[in-house]
Amino acid sequence: MAGGARGIQSIEISGRILQALVDAAAPMMLKDLGQAADLPPAQCHAYLTSLRHVGLVHQEPHSGLYSMGPFAMRLGIGWLRSSPLAAAAIGATRALTQELGIMSLVAVWGRHGPAIVHINTGIAPLALNLRQGTLYSVTGTATGRVFAAFDPRPEVTQQIAVNLGADGDSRALGSHMTRDSFERQVAEARACGYATARGAPIPDINAVSVPVHDADGTFAMAISLIGRTAELSVEDDSAAVQALLDTARAITRAVPQGNGASARTA
Repeated sequence: MAGGARGIQSIEISGRILQALVDAAAPMMLKDLGQAADLPPAQCHAYLTSLRHVGLVHQEPHSGLYSMGPFAMRLGIGWLRSSPLAAAAIGATRALTQELGIMSLVAVWGRHGPAIVHINTGIAPLALNLRQGTLYSVTGTATGRVFAAFDPRPEVTQQIAVNLGADGDSRALGSHMTRDSFERQVAEARACGYATARGAPIPDINAVSVPVHDADGTFAMAISLIGRTAELSVEDDSAAVQALLDTARAITRAVPQGNGASARTA
């Protein structure tokens, strides 16, 4: 179809509303959502009603705030499954969790940082507020520091500056770090090929994260293990760390050259 072909305006307006919710990465009031989508509140409300009916938008019953709905998540999962590299990562981390009994996850770059796109709960589920769509700090988490160390895109550098700022980024999970500490940990990640977190940002919880590259050598995503400190060692000689590194290499080998690049951004 030609680039200037006529589209359906109502769908394009709905897209503006959904884009505003994605950009906000947090529940929104009607007036704020209308302003972000450049719509009068009454018109925005009419579109939101239809978007709620199909599950693309959710409205909190008590607060009235709007957020992305369950069907939007299913669309995202469908997109992931269409990416050979992401599909390989989901299958490989699922097998790793079954082998080790430890939570694993897959994260790709979102609008404002690394976002979880798949989680495998361990044998003993952790009481953590992690779910598909959770946004990680680039600087204050092991997963985020993998992006900082191995993803050269300018938007990663821009988000690092936000996370290291005085106010940080309230949308993202992670500890606030000094620049010196962050740069030291990124250098360590580049040297050893993975990033770790010991009891922070969540007390008594360790994490290790490694990069996944496509067959062309381009950084695509991070895969991570998360577990209690007594169950997940993140030292150099840890069997779990080695298993995660092996899993990342296996994911790359599983996807033919040129078939995995679309998994880089959520």
